Amino acid sequence: MRKLKKLQPERVFYYFEEISKIPRESYQEKAISDYIVDFGRKLGLETYQDSSYNVVLRKKASLGYESSSGIIMQGHLDMVCEKEDDSFHDFSKDPIDLIVDGNKLKANKTTLGADNGIAVAIAMAILEDDSFEHGPIEFLGTTSEEVDLGGALAIDSKILKGSMLINLDSEDEGIITVGSAGGIELDITLPTTKVYEDLSFSWNIEVKNLSGGHSGVEIHKKKGNANKIISEILSDINFEEEIFLVEISGGSKDNAIPRNASATISSKKDISTTIKNSINKILEKYRSFEPNIQVEMIEVDTITKVIDKESFKNYLGLIKNIPTGVNTWIKEYPDIVESSDNLAIVKTSVDSIEIIVSLRSSEVNILKELQDKIVNIVEEFGANYDFSAGYPEWRFNPISNLREKAISTYKELYKKDMKVEVIHAGLECGAISQKYPNMDIISIGPNIKEVHTPSEYLDISSTERIYNYLKKLINNLSKY
Repeated sequence: MRKLKKLQPERVFYYFEEISKIPRESYQEKAISDYIVDFGRKLGLETYQDSSYNVVLRKKASLGYESSSGIIMQGHLDMVCEKEDDSFHDFSKDPIDLIVDGNKLKANKTTLGADNGIAVAIAMAILEDDSFEHGPIEFLGTTSEEVDLGGALAIDSKILKGSMLINLDSEDEGIITVGSAGGIELDITLPTTKVYEDLSFSWNIEVKNLSGGHSGVEIHKKKGNANKIISEILSDINFEEEIFLVEISGGSKDNAIPRNASATISSKKDISTTIKNSINKILEKYRSFEPNIQVEMIEVDTITKVIDKESFKNYLGLIKNIPTGVNTWIKEYPDIVESSDNLAIVKTSVDSIEIIVSLRSSEVNILKELQDKIVNIVEEFGANYDFSAGYPEWRFNPISNLREKAISTYKELYKKDMKVEVIHAGLECGAISQKYPNMDIISIGPNIKEVHTPSEYLDISSTERIYNYLKKLINNLSKY
């Protein structure tokens, strides 16, 4: 039985429910890509699928609108796959378990995938809709947006025919986004050596249930970083009693503020009381803005093969000194983040501790300064580093007919003014504009909250408004 049958727009939520049955974690988009290609072919649309599984669907103009400028709807096919600790959901095969809660559409203990599945569903519903007049329209579905913008960066520079692109990956109705940050990933490797020590006790310490969130959109909010917190605990314990590190890990996505982290430590004597005292200090420090934080300590079988003392010391120094959060604010708009970094992922391997830091900035020079700052810290503590290819910023265009028509259409429909903003998150618009420098681009979308967390939800009525708005905007642009 369809769970979303009574929701409006009916066809939008029909396709969203169908999409939610298809696993689509980043780098695993072939099935969803093939589904959309099959959809396009059944409608008789011109279809294109490249080696990255990007998809382009092209629909001819309504009669009399053949000379209108082409309009592209764009969204990404992949989703962030996060779940609650007690969830048994397998993102490689299980459909998303959808829950309708009043005006909210949620998932059962997992991310919903409205980021950006709702864009795909809206575009599919519009492409099959012959009830309104329009010029040539296209849909561009891209892959691996959530990890590296790989699909958008790989798109052919000649495949798109339209001159205007409407990205549907924004998450606040009534806001039109016209610029975004660029970014790069810093991969740090701290060499370690495993040694044997005469030890008698071992414990696992786990930090969990932090609020997390999108490392661009929510980086300015007061949120705890699980990788920082677990290292604070270890530093405090180590200050009181000698401990040895067995392993440490935290975070799972480079674009999500880490919610969970854990460490296993060993000691020559029973230091349970010291550990509990350190945990209580942390809970007292963070509970005012992380009300659901939990820190658990469990004694485990004694482990005597541990990371050498010097590497442990370097790790604690490295994590303490690497910044996380806002670096600079835009001078002209002091409430908008200019640059930031997210201490995203920590994991222990056989001979190293690996750390991933995600950096963002809307200005290239500021990004370079932040890179240099963190690299100096990395080198100070004897670690190695490498940078990913990164993704480009999307610069604000002062002259945009698409932007002006989008603003006036929203006012026409809903008697409200749209807010124009540049965001700190990375959008595919930057990558697309590199391939199509003369393309007029905006980004819009319905209200989606708590993205990249299991608390993600979609505003149902907002989705209907955005769907109707997009149809009206396409019609107005076609007339224009």
